[in-house]
Amino acid sequence: MIHPRRLKGTAANISRYYTIGDYYTKGGDEPSEWGGKLAPGLGLSGKVDPKQFEELLAGKVGDQQLGRRRKEGIQHHPGWDFNISAPKSISILALVTGDERIIAAHERAVGVALAHLEEHAELRRRVEGEIVHETTGRLLFARFTEHASRDLDPHLHTHVVVLNMTNHLRGDRMSSLETRSMFAEQLVTGQIYRNELAHDVRELGHEIVFDPRRGLFEVAGVPGEMIREYSQRAEEINAHAKEHCLTGQAARRISFFETRKAKEKIGLEDLQERWNKRAEPWREDLDKLLAAVAERGERTIETDPGVARRAALFGIRQSETREAVNNIGRLYRTALASHVGEVRFGDVRPIFDAQEADRKLLRTVRQTGDQPLPRGRSSRRTAKLELALSEHLSLAMGDASPVASSERLAEAAVAAGLTQEQARALEGIGTGNNRLVAIHGVAGAGKSTLVGALVDATRDDYMTIALAPTSSAAAELGNQANIESRTVASLLAGGGHNITDRHILVLDEAGQLGNRQALRILEISRATGARLILLGDNKQTGAIEQGKAFWLLQQLGLPTSQLLDPMRQQTRTTKESVAMARKGDYAASLAALDRVNTGETAEALAKDIVVEWTRLRPAARNATNILVLDNATRLIVNSHIREVLKREGAVAANDHRLEVLTPAGMTDQEKQIARFYTEGQVLKFARDYAGLGIARDAEYRVVGIGRNNNGRQVVRLADEHGRQIEWNPRLGKAAHVNVFLTEQRQLGEGDRIQWRLVNKDIGVKNAERGTVLAFDGTIATIKWDRGERVQDVDLSAHRTWDHGYAETVYSSQSKSYPRTYVLAPVESGLVNGQNYYTAITRARYGVKLWTEDVTRLAAKLASRSGEKTSTLEGLGRLKADSHKQRGARHKERHDRSREANARERDERNAEREQRRQGRGNTGPPGFADSLASRAQEAAVLVDRFLRGTLDRDRAPESTERGSAPHHVHQPAPQPQHDHGDHGSGHDR
Repeated sequence: MIHPRRLKGTAANISRYYTIGDYYTKGGDEPSEWGGKLAPGLGLSGKVDPKQFEELLAGKVGDQQLGRRRKEGIQHHPGWDFNISAPKSISILALVTGDERIIAAHERAVGVALAHLEEHAELRRRVEGEIVHETTGRLLFARFTEHASRDLDPHLHTHVVVLNMTNHLRGDRMSSLETRSMFAEQLVTGQIYRNELAHDVRELGHEIVFDPRRGLFEVAGVPGEMIREYSQRAEEINAHAKEHCLTGQAARRISFFETRKAKEKIGLEDLQERWNKRAEPWREDLDKLLAAVAERGERTIETDPGVARRAALFGIRQSETREAVNNIGRLYRTALASHVGEVRFGDVRPIFDAQEADRKLLRTVRQTGDQPLPRGRSSRRTAKLELALSEHLSLAMGDASPVASSERLAEAAVAAGLTQEQARALEGIGTGNNRLVAIHGVAGAGKSTLVGALVDATRDDYMTIALAPTSSAAAELGNQANIESRTVASLLAGGGHNITDRHILVLDEAGQLGNRQALRILEISRATGARLILLGDNKQTGAIEQGKAFWLLQQLGLPTSQLLDPMRQQTRTTKESVAMARKGDYAASLAALDRVNTGETAEALAKDIVVEWTRLRPAARNATNILVLDNATRLIVNSHIREVLKREGAVAANDHRLEVLTPAGMTDQEKQIARFYTEGQVLKFARDYAGLGIARDAEYRVVGIGRNNNGRQVVRLADEHGRQIEWNPRLGKAAHVNVFLTEQRQLGEGDRIQWRLVNKDIGVKNAERGTVLAFDGTIATIKWDRGERVQDVDLSAHRTWDHGYAETVYSSQSKSYPRTYVLAPVESGLVNGQNYYTAITRARYGVKLWTEDVTRLAAKLASRSGEKTSTLEGLGRLKADSHKQRGARHKERHDRSREANARERDERNAEREQRRQGRGNTGPPGFADSLASRAQEAAVLVDRFLRGTLDRDRAPESTERGSAPHHVHQPAPQPQHDHGDHGSGHDR
């Protein structure tokens, strides 16, 4: 691990701290060393001299004094400490068993990591009034390797003190260092260190076990109990973090300093004697491990080029699961983490460089999303996805007829009591000739009321279906508009079966659509002729998956009606708070809330919010929803609420201990690689695999990972009867498997319960809530809030539920409550503008919020919008690929495509009519075949188009270098359909 820290104090004290120290008497045995490209020019090498170190920390470089001039004199910040720590098993083998080779491997790995960190050294200077950052790639640092933690456990770690200075060339005057890029690269640097170290340790004869998601490893054979025994400091930090609900590296740093003890002075020999005594219970295990290592002997392990390519490809695909654009450091880190001990940075970096040279990996030139992207990259594959969205938009223009007359729509608007703004939007979507339109409305603007009026105006000629990414949102719109509702996933799973040009698809919460989902829906609309109306709000929580398709389509020219008048909020203060949040004035928004409560820690805030909620009368409790940001916090709040309700007698004292299934959070990329599965996980398949004896919807428990007769890594599963199955996850589609973790929950009569996954067998929607009335064994009698229906559910067979008190902001989207309580710990990674806005817009009458510090929260919300990235935005192509420009460039081709689409729809309608009349399939190829054929053609055309576009974008650059520019006309892309098999990619 690597932990950066800004140094504080005087240069003299800092110098003494590192060069003398007081863990134990160093006696010159503990190594220190100058390093960095600046060192030779300053005549620095070998052991760090305390006096020289002090002067450089003070900013004195020859005759130059670095720092800012203030009234009180020149102020200079001394530097930063990047602390690189070895895995605990490495510390044990190096320091307890005394293997000097492992210490040398640690030092070498630190050097490789520092070389990468140094590449990101920057300085700042002012150019024409603007601050610009310039990369120098030159550092001066002092390395100090230490052997013990403050709890005196064996802890091999190196303090890398980076001095606050840099320059461009040897002999240049020094400037103060800008470290933002270096801090951004800390996780990458740590992963580079671990991969180098793991590889070297394997060459010494050891084997390792590693977590491919986090990139952490330990040496195989070192007992886990021993690792825990020698990790007192880590356990102390973990316990403090858990107690105070601190997650993430920045939050855990609080626990690090809160639990930090004073140093204890002790000799190194005494330390080693202590460690050896503590090692006695595991001496036999260590001896067996060392004997096996000696038998294997030292060896040379060459990297398999195929493995390196797979690691690089995984780094790109996995990173782009969530974001279209990422800093290239994330790609590096993800690739390395997936193959610890098998590949090193030097193995994968040339592959990424080659991808960039071949224009399969694209360098972004514009900011996109809310994260700094100084080294932003996106793949050509993702650019093709967004270009296909743009193409679909162009083809949808003028590809439909009005669904109702202006007169009929006006009558429906009056009957529904629509406002003038709503009536204008209704006419806009109903009288136009575009197959794809949108309504962008503020939260609570009455979009569902408008849909009800549209249904009333068109029911004689069209069938309207309510869609949404979540079952609860779809059901909400369907109930309010009195129409059929389906999830987006359900529509896509059926491939648009039975959808025709007499359907209107109304998709609510369109802002939650990822790029791939949006593309497949647009393809169904194109193939069937169904009208598609997107409803959403770009200010609310966006997609979990890659992309912001709703926003992107609007930027590209999607005809959009605006609903800007919120109807949900009923009080002046709530309206004001929502309006200020929408403008981005979060300080004013927070000030307008009913109340903001503050506390020292997230744990204290969780308790306070429960105390406030439990003071309410039962009716008021039912009208007040508690919203949290993440599932971990939700569990804590639910636990506190249950404790209070049991004391009150509202929940029965006798609990039933039940096992529940919670999503493992694996991405599609991870689901297709055996090493990402862990023992104890539960798998459910969406289809049968007859050859393996796997049945749809049955449960299979992971019992291990192994290799089959062909040497391929497989997942070993066990069914309910104990029969074992070897399953290769690469042979199926990721969409066909759901992966769960098992956890324990206590449930009693009177408890509130919430379903966490749609369940068709018992007719329950995702996020649906109810109250447990009675228990009979594992069968609970539940009264659901929806329709107040009462149902017996066997909770041993249906296990995707949880306590239903607090709710996450994401699952609350599309819902409305009289009042809400919001828990927003500042350090949470999910605190951002979108989540905050979504949370406060759920309430009609009032919002109370809990956080540690209002000023810090307002600053965090202003700096973190939560907005996702877009490749076309990052490439600066939004204007070039807008509907108007594309329409002008490709008018003839688009007209031909619309005519071809119309013919295909007519043929399918004729085929459908023949089947209805029982005359068999004598018509054209089926719908699925047509989609597949169009997708194959589209992939080729989009690829050609993108290559041509990128070549033209590079032409001026080539001309400047003296090359003759060349412009090749490339055909524009046809729509691309995503069938869920993402096996194609960058190495084609």
